[in-house]
Order: sequence, then C-alpha cells, then structure tokens
Amino acid sequence: MVSPEAQVVRSLKHHLLEHGLRASRVLHLLVDADPSYVHSPFAHELEPMTRLTLEGARPDILCSVAQPEGVLVAGIEVKASVKDWVKGMGQAHRYRSGVHHAYLALPSPASDLHRSALTMARDNGVGILARDDKRWVEVAPPADPTPLPRVVSQASALLEGTPVARRLQLNHPLNYLAATFLAEDKPTSQSLLEALADRWSDLSSDGARRHAAVGASTLGLLDHDWEPTVEGRAVAELLAALQFKPGTGYEKRKQLAQAHAPLAAVARFVLVRQPAVRLIHRTLADNGGSLTLPELAVAAGQEDPALATALFLADPSKDLKPGLRGPDFNPSTVFKLKQNLWHAGLLDTKAHGSSGKQAGVYRPDDDHWSLPQRTPRTTP
Repeated sequence: MVSPEAQVVRSLKHHLLEHGLRASRVLHLLVDADPSYVHSPFAHELEPMTRLTLEGARPDILCSVAQPEGVLVAGIEVKASVKDWVKGMGQAHRYRSGVHHAYLALPSPASDLHRSALTMARDNGVGILARDDKRWVEVAPPADPTPLPRVVSQASALLEGTPVARRLQLNHPLNYLAATFLAEDKPTSQSLLEALADRWSDLSSDGARRHAAVGASTLGLLDHDWEPTVEGRAVAELLAALQFKPGTGYEKRKQLAQAHAPLAAVARFVLVRQPAVRLIHRTLADNGGSLTLPELAVAAGQEDPALATALFLADPSKDLKPGLRGPDFNPSTVFKLKQNLWHAGLLDTKAHGSSGKQAGVYRPDDDHWSLPQRTPRTTP
C-alpha cells in the first residue's frame, strides 16, 4: 500500500524544486529517510534521502533557499490529512529553533483550514503550506528567524571587514604572502619574526616584520599565535607550487600583476575574500568601473554605511557625505590598502601621488579608483 504521506511529500518536493519557496529558488532539498518513504514505489523520486534529525525532531523535508538576505534553511512537516494539523503544528514548532523557517504542509485547499490553525501558526511562528488546484501556496508566513540573517551578515561583515580596512600597515601583498609561507616552511624551533629576518630581506625592521605577521593574521592566513590557518596552509602550498622563493629579490616597485602574474593571482584570491575589498569592487562595478575617492566613499556608504565609514574615514564617528576633504580620509585605505589592491591587479590605478604623506596635502578629488579593463580571452 502506498503511503499517502509519501505521495504528499513527492508532490511538495516537485513543487519546491520547480517553483521555489517564498518566491526564491530552492538550492538543495533532502527528504527524511522514513521507512514509508524509502519503501514507496516512487522512492527514487524522493532521493536524496537521509535521517533528518534536528535536536530529536525529524522534519519530512529540509531545504536551502536562496533569499535576498542570504541562503536560509527551511524545515517542513508534512501531513497526509488536514485533520492532523494539530499534531503537525506541534512537530514543526519543535524544530523551529534548528531552522530559519519552519512549515506545516497540508494537502488541502486553504479554504479547508480551520481558523484556529492559522491563529496557532501565527502564535507559534510556523508557516503553513496548502495545496490549491494541485499547486502549493503559502497561506501563513513563518516567523522571521532570530537573529535576522541579514543583520548577522552585516555584523559579520563589520567584524571581518573593519580590521582589513584599518590594520594593514604594509603596502605590498607579497609581505603578507611571505609571512604565511614562512610560517609553514620555517623550522619549529624558529619564530616567525626570526624566519622573516633570515629569509625575507624586504622588511628591514622588527616592526615591519611584525606588521607582516599581523596583516597575514588579519587576512585570515595566520591564527593569533601566527601559525597557519587551514586557508594559510593552502596559500603556502600554492606559493610552493609556484616556486616562490623568499630569498629571491622580487621587483616590488613594479606592479605585481605585471612582474609576477601567478603570485598576483594568489594575492587576489586572498584579498577578494575580505568584505571591505568586495564592497569596493561592487561599488565600482555598479558605477561604471571608475570613481574618485569621495564618490566611491559616498556610494559605498549607501550600500553599507557602517563598513564604508570604517573603511574610508579617519574618524569613523563622522558621516559619509559629499564634500569630504583630504584629512577626512583613512590614510591606511587611501595608500596602503589601495596599493595592495593595485599590486594584486584588482585596481588599475595605484595610490595617488599626494597620498601617504601629510593629510593636509592629500587631494582626494584627483584620486581615481578604477577596475581593470577585462581583455577577452583568445582560444588557440
């Protein structure tokens, strides 16, 4: 005998994959490995199946949804009859703490739902999906998750992005790559600062070598003890594969993207992971690919005011608004971060000649930030 609930799960799965959930595309979907599903005649349509256990509760369907605020996870309790709504509501409510959105799915028209079901759904934060004319519709929205994913994303971007904006103290990405490489390649008896002193002559002072280690840590390549992270080990392995040799003198006045394109590609990989760098790139891409610094700062502030303020302003308590002058800007961004982006090939324009000096002589209206022109690839 075919399980009626398995038929409902099959119907809902096909709908979700074709039409999405909450007007957004379903990325991945799993069905619970309930024996009645595994042994149903259409089990192959329900694959992939696994035991979906969330803190002791077992949703029938678990799916990830690409919503504007990020990828959210929805858990759905499926019942074969509208008469089972009370039991289903309690089950869906149990795993609400383990998903962004919890739903109860009932294979009946919305008109058949008892008013108390809608009231209980609202009180418990559970959404309801009903099937009208063989099409599933949301008749009650789920409660917003706590905390709101978009707010958490903003907080994460600040935590990850602000240090990069205000703590990179060297103007060439090879210094951070070298620190990462040597942290992995040095003898265990030697400290990272000692390894840099012995094998990376570009940095002549202990303070500069410390800046390289702190910067690599800020970029997520070293941990707080200056040991390589998982990402740092991967970068060190990439550098080894490219035959990076710290004792070799690299031409650092010339743009790294021109002098050594493979190393610049590694630097780009590291930098584009940083929220501050992504904000700069998005803002330029959305505004024709080139802006003066005041234009860039104001435009970035319209998208992410908190991160943009930390990124561009010397005094982050001030507002991003037209009319900003040289002393208003964060010198680490206008010179050091920009030089890193230029060397990596993420910008076509290097730090302006008036930057890196006294704030009073910096001319931000003459400082253009431009994305590189993409050249079409040719096939042999």
